[in-house]
Amino acid sequence: MASSSSERLSNALRVLEQYLGGEVTGANALSQLLHLHGEGTDRCVVDALNEKTNFIVANADINPSAADKAGRKVIAVAKYLDENAIVSKAAPKGKAAAKSGAARMSVGGKGPNARSACRALLEHCLILTGAQNRAAKDNAVRAQGCAMISDLIYCWTNHTKAQEKLLEFAVDRVPGIRERAVRGLGMVIPPSSAIEQALCARSCDSCVSVRVAAIRSLHLSPGTAPALLCRVDDVEPNVRAELFKTLAREPAGAQHFGPAAFSRLCVALSDRSLQVRTAVAAAVEAWKEHFGSLVALMCRCDSVGDEMLADAVAAAMAARFRKDGIEAAKKLLDGEVGNDPNGAEKLWTAMFARHTIALLSEEEREDLIDIPQLLQRANEALGISVLRPQTAGVLREMLHIVASLDFCDETSRRRGERLAESALIRAPLTTTAPVCSASNASLTTIDLAVLICRKCSGLGCGLQPRSNKLQTMEAQCNARGIMLVSDLCAPLQSTGDDGEEEADGQFATRLSNRLQELGDMIEGKTSARSELESEKKRAVANEDFIRAQQLKELSKKNDAELAQLEEEQVRLKAERDSILLRALCIVHSLLRWSVSELRKDPALYGTLHQILRPVVSLPALSPEVELAAIAAISAFCSRDPGTAQNHWSLFMELLRACRPENHPGGLSYKDKKHLKMRSAVVAAALADCSLIHGGDARGLDRDEVMSAAHALAAVPFFARHIAVEPLCRWLLGLGHIFFEEHLREPAVEVQWALGWMLVEAFKQSSQDCGEADFEEEQRPPRAIATPASAAQAAKARGTSWVVKPQAEVKPLPPPVKEIKEEHVKMEEDDEDEDPGEVMATASKLMQFFNLLPKLPGKHSGPILSLAVEAVAETGLWRRAVLLPTMVNGATRWKRGFSWPQLFSFAHMRLGPEMRFRLWRAALQVCVQEPALASFAEIPFALEKHMKDSPAGAADLLREAVALGADPVALKQLVDRLPPTENGMQDMGLLLNQSDARAAEREKRSLLNEAGIDCDTWVPSHIDVPDSMPPHVRMKLSKSDLKVAPTKGKRLLEAGPIMPPSLLKAVENEASVKVKPDESEATESVSVAVATPVATPAAAASAAATGPPKRRRINCKTKDID
Repeated sequence: MASSSSERLSNALRVLEQYLGGEVTGANALSQLLHLHGEGTDRCVVDALNEKTNFIVANADINPSAADKAGRKVIAVAKYLDENAIVSKAAPKGKAAAKSGAARMSVGGKGPNARSACRALLEHCLILTGAQNRAAKDNAVRAQGCAMISDLIYCWTNHTKAQEKLLEFAVDRVPGIRERAVRGLGMVIPPSSAIEQALCARSCDSCVSVRVAAIRSLHLSPGTAPALLCRVDDVEPNVRAELFKTLAREPAGAQHFGPAAFSRLCVALSDRSLQVRTAVAAAVEAWKEHFGSLVALMCRCDSVGDEMLADAVAAAMAARFRKDGIEAAKKLLDGEVGNDPNGAEKLWTAMFARHTIALLSEEEREDLIDIPQLLQRANEALGISVLRPQTAGVLREMLHIVASLDFCDETSRRRGERLAESALIRAPLTTTAPVCSASNASLTTIDLAVLICRKCSGLGCGLQPRSNKLQTMEAQCNARGIMLVSDLCAPLQSTGDDGEEEADGQFATRLSNRLQELGDMIEGKTSARSELESEKKRAVANEDFIRAQQLKELSKKNDAELAQLEEEQVRLKAERDSILLRALCIVHSLLRWSVSELRKDPALYGTLHQILRPVVSLPALSPEVELAAIAAISAFCSRDPGTAQNHWSLFMELLRACRPENHPGGLSYKDKKHLKMRSAVVAAALADCSLIHGGDARGLDRDEVMSAAHALAAVPFFARHIAVEPLCRWLLGLGHIFFEEHLREPAVEVQWALGWMLVEAFKQSSQDCGEADFEEEQRPPRAIATPASAAQAAKARGTSWVVKPQAEVKPLPPPVKEIKEEHVKMEEDDEDEDPGEVMATASKLMQFFNLLPKLPGKHSGPILSLAVEAVAETGLWRRAVLLPTMVNGATRWKRGFSWPQLFSFAHMRLGPEMRFRLWRAALQVCVQEPALASFAEIPFALEKHMKDSPAGAADLLREAVALGADPVALKQLVDRLPPTENGMQDMGLLLNQSDARAAEREKRSLLNEAGIDCDTWVPSHIDVPDSMPPHVRMKLSKSDLKVAPTKGKRLLEAGPIMPPSLLKAVENEASVKVKPDESEATESVSVAVATPVATPAAAASAAATGPPKRRRINCKTKDID
């Protein structure tokens, strides 16, 4: 029997070797192996497969591709043996039963399947790859073992140990191994929670192929939906395309996405990559079949929260599915769309139809649209929107379609004009505060109605050559609009006590005075209620219950009167504000689309004195009406230079009103929001007027233009985002004026603004450290993302410069804890920031600073240099200091922005003469704060650009070291940059430490006098952390740390890079006199492996004997020296 078994084993090995070597065809070899496998009860063929697997895995490092090919053949043999063995013993009826799903799922069971070749081979591969938390050191061996387990787990999906091993391989440091492991985990159906966690973690992997494999392996569920949604914005088209392929395979999983998320998925139809657009189209087709129609699919998108995104979704759908859009347009014109209460279906149908009609040719549009029928549907939508304001979006889409048509007959023109006038008077307002900005491209219902009126009057909406005829037509059209405004304001005018009507421009005064009286009365009643309540408590305490009952009755009477007053105030305010808002919106829209000369248009120009100025001076003015009035005045100022000069002081005062010193009692969230909105309108107006009227002889002079820049630069910290776009536009258009004035007298406010804008462009996320990439590779699978955690992560991204951790923060040592409390206090005003707004601001600023050096003229490069110098001279560079924070028991180093990135950005875009100024600013920081400069990585930024350093940098370095800069951090720079023959050591280009700190205090005091509270932007002092970041410590080579004992004090001043107990021992050791010939032989203390010492004597002994022996870093067990 033994000889028979060994003979069969040798035969199996011979056949298998011939098959792997290509000497025998697969059909013959597989048949022979199947015969040997079913001949007896022993495992000769399985043993042969295991032996060959040993050889393949052991020699995988010699030829990985050949080993992978041989491994696949071995696995194919095992699968063939299992399938045909099941057929011969369990289902002898033919090949159909062998290919059934039940036959494959029964592999590995009891009885005949106990001799499963795949199971035996899988368990043998697990033995070869090592036990739990252990693996081979060679990458090729680990990769081959992972590949074989991943292929075999398909036949044995419920093998627990195989799943655990693949989970280990999923966090391997080699991307190829992680990819194979992810593919194997994707074959496990249904996946466990641990597998879902691992796949979600790998979907954010740094390797593209791993992300693609993870997304392909994920199945839609409530836990995996957030992880999949995060890949919508992936930078690689392959990843985005694979995401939509995964979604197309499971169309029913769309229920796991909310309306906003589904809108982001659908808008990917307009992706810049053809591969992604094709994948998205396939996914939309699957969703369309699942939901029944394209409109039903779009109804799942968000049409209220983000109107611009909804419009982009409809445009993408119309561009891809043209036939469906034509059908939707026919249904809309025929009135066959259902009237649901919310109007979502009709709104999406109208948006879909509008974008489809815009893409049609003139002939197709004429064949599709019947203008009388369209006007009838628009009038019906107007009537419905008056009764149900939530359906105003349908009216807006209908007006869009009407505005895109040409009226060929007089009847249609008159009907269109009546429709526009009715919309101006009756349509619900879609916005209450139009912002005077070129970036506001959305069209409101009022804007569309004005455009239709202009089209019916023979006017367009673009620039046209000026002529007397055009000016006459413009004046007539504007007069009709102003007549409508007069009719609207007629109910607000009343007769006085003497029977005479109010003078021109004094409308709404009666209601406003009454509202002011009501406000005073409500304030008095409110204070009386609190007084009665306190008096009643005193009466009860004195047991004067009769008096307490009387006070209770008085309190009830007071509350009833207060409720009546509040009800009347709400009613009168709604009556006044609704009319005023509509009138102001009409005036603003006329100014937006009219191209007439205001001085020659009496009707339109008269609204400034008869409507806008009286409205601004009304008492008890609501915030919405105030914003609308200021926006209309801003539109007037951008059109007329004289009006801009008259209102210049008003704009400056309104922008200064948002400063904290004007509100000593603090601001509520509502007041702060209103101030930011008002300041945004004023900031845009100042920038527009400066650009338009700055070079006009009749316009603004040089001082007024500069005053606009000073006011924009002095915005407070909480309102900094509103000044970004106006400042960018001002500097791009009028930067030469700033540079010329700065040469005469330094404009510290504008230079400060350049500094914080540059810092804002390089703002870092919450986790920013050099070791982050390594930790991401070695970190175990994270928890499955949930909507709550995704929201927290979104809030953490893009918040201010030092972000508060979302996780639980454990107590820190006293110095670090003080730092964190200080920074948490600074960030209290920044919690309500919108992450999307923050990221958009950073993107705009990066585009601005990329464009700035390319502008014509000699001022573009120096302005960028001034921005970097502002960061260094005002203390903004402290935002780049790495600060430790304990999160979940681990130390995380965080910073507000990256100084190396900022310095490299400016260094590459400036010439040699400007680069010298950058080096001087950076080295001045190294002299001023030598310890913190290393934590901000300023020396490493200089070392990176050592090859293209400017002339004189070497002498500047030696001067910095002589003045107190850290010699350890700058040692490599000093050694590699030889001094020039004509050195500049005696020129005094750098200040000493005390003078540099005094200069910074003086500059901050000047900024405080200009209204800029620097302490809310950046602290004036930060304590040095007790430890050095790991990646910074690794950059310091051994040669950098070998300092003579006499320089031990200088080493301590350069910043603590070891525990304080050991530092004290080093200082004591350095104080001992050492012979000159022994100083060179003194060994440095290895800071990478140093451990705290209990006593000073033991610390001194450790310092004298040198560092302990280093151990090899084991990536599997994560042993760190």
